[in-house]
Amino acid sequence: MPLVSRATVSELTRVPAYPKFKLSSDDRREFLADYLPHCEVIDAIEACKLECRDAKDQMFLDLAQSGRAEILVSSDQDLLALAGLASFLIEAPEVFRARIFDTR
Repeated sequence: MPLVSRATVSELTRVPAYPKFKLSSDDRREFLADYLPHCEVIDAIEACKLECRDAKDQMFLDLAQSGRAEILVSSDQDLLALAGLASFLIEAPEVFRARIFDTR
Protein backbone atom coordinates (compact mmCIF):
# COMPACT_ATOMS: atom_id res chain seq x y z
CA MET A 1 0.00 0.00 0.00
CA PRO A 2 1.40 3.43 -0.89
CA LEU A 3 2.23 5.71 2.03
CA VAL A 4 1.53 9.43 2.22
CA SER A 5 2.01 12.18 4.75
CA ARG A 6 0.66 15.71 4.87
CA ALA A 7 3.89 16.97 3.26
CA THR A 8 3.98 14.39 0.48
CA VAL A 9 0.30 14.92 -0.40
CA SER A 10 1.05 18.61 -0.73
CA GLU A 11 3.88 17.73 -3.12
CA LEU A 12 1.62 15.31 -4.97
CA THR A 13 -0.89 18.07 -5.61
CA ARG A 14 1.78 20.61 -6.66
CA VAL A 15 4.15 18.68 -8.94
CA PRO A 16 1.66 17.27 -11.48
CA ALA A 17 0.80 20.88 -12.37
CA TYR A 18 4.29 21.34 -13.85
CA PRO A 19 4.04 22.11 -17.58
CA LYS A 20 6.24 19.11 -18.48
CA PHE A 21 3.44 16.73 -17.42
CA LYS A 22 0.83 18.44 -19.62
CA LEU A 23 -2.05 17.52 -17.30
CA SER A 24 -5.21 19.55 -17.11
CA SER A 25 -6.61 20.45 -13.70
CA ASP A 26 -9.36 17.85 -14.30
CA ASP A 27 -6.71 15.20 -15.05
CA ARG A 28 -4.84 16.10 -11.86
CA ARG A 29 -8.01 15.92 -9.76
CA GLU A 30 -8.92 12.57 -11.30
CA PHE A 31 -5.43 11.20 -10.62
CA LEU A 32 -5.63 12.23 -6.95
CA ALA A 33 -9.16 10.88 -6.62
CA ASP A 34 -8.02 7.54 -8.04
CA TYR A 35 -4.74 7.32 -6.08
CA LEU A 36 -5.28 8.76 -2.60
CA PRO A 37 -8.01 6.34 -1.44
CA HIS A 38 -5.47 3.52 -1.80
CA CYS A 39 -2.87 5.22 0.40
CA GLU A 40 -2.10 4.82 4.08
CA VAL A 41 -1.68 8.15 5.86
CA ILE A 42 1.28 8.29 8.21
CA ASP A 43 0.87 11.02 10.81
CA ALA A 44 3.81 10.41 13.13
CA ILE A 45 6.86 11.24 11.04
CA GLU A 46 10.29 10.39 12.36
CA ALA A 47 13.51 11.57 10.77
CA CYS A 48 15.37 9.06 8.63
CA LYS A 49 19.02 8.71 9.59
CA LEU A 50 19.97 9.17 5.94
CA GLU A 51 20.08 12.74 4.76
CA CYS A 52 19.19 13.58 1.19
CA ARG A 53 21.47 16.10 -0.52
CA ASP A 54 18.29 17.91 -1.63
CA ALA A 55 16.50 18.94 1.56
CA LYS A 56 13.17 19.17 -0.33
CA ASP A 57 13.29 15.40 -0.89
CA GLN A 58 13.98 14.49 2.74
CA MET A 59 10.24 14.16 3.37
CA PHE A 60 10.16 11.02 1.21
CA LEU A 61 12.96 9.34 3.18
CA ASP A 62 11.30 10.33 6.45
CA LEU A 63 7.96 8.95 5.25
CA ALA A 64 9.47 5.66 4.13
CA GLN A 65 11.29 5.32 7.45
CA SER A 66 8.23 6.25 9.51
CA GLY A 67 5.90 3.93 7.64
CA ARG A 68 8.40 1.06 7.68
CA ALA A 69 8.22 0.96 3.89
CA GLU A 70 9.72 -1.89 1.95
CA ILE A 71 10.55 0.30 -1.03
CA LEU A 72 10.77 3.93 -2.11
CA VAL A 73 10.17 4.32 -5.85
CA SER A 74 11.50 7.55 -7.30
CA SER A 75 13.07 8.94 -10.44
CA ASP A 76 14.79 11.67 -8.40
CA GLN A 77 18.56 11.30 -8.67
CA ASP A 78 19.14 12.72 -5.17
CA LEU A 79 17.06 9.88 -3.70
CA LEU A 80 18.42 7.21 -6.06
CA ALA A 81 21.95 8.12 -4.96
CA LEU A 82 21.03 6.68 -1.54
CA ALA A 83 20.06 3.24 -2.91
CA GLY A 84 21.55 0.48 -0.81
CA LEU A 85 22.05 2.71 2.22
CA ALA A 86 18.55 2.66 3.70
CA SER A 87 16.64 -0.03 5.59
CA PHE A 88 14.26 -0.02 2.59
CA LEU A 89 14.93 -0.39 -1.13
CA ILE A 90 15.21 2.75 -3.24
CA GLU A 91 14.51 2.05 -6.90
CA ALA A 92 13.80 3.92 -10.11
CA PRO A 93 10.32 3.29 -11.56
CA GLU A 94 11.65 1.32 -14.51
CA VAL A 95 13.69 -0.97 -12.22
CA PHE A 96 10.68 -1.48 -9.97
CA ARG A 97 8.40 -2.29 -12.94
CA ALA A 98 10.92 -4.74 -14.40
CA ARG A 99 11.34 -6.50 -11.06
CA ILE A 100 7.60 -6.69 -10.32
CA PHE A 101 6.44 -7.67 -13.80
CA ASP A 102 9.34 -9.94 -14.77
CA THR A 103 7.68 -13.33 -15.16
CA ARG A 104 10.78 -15.38 -15.80
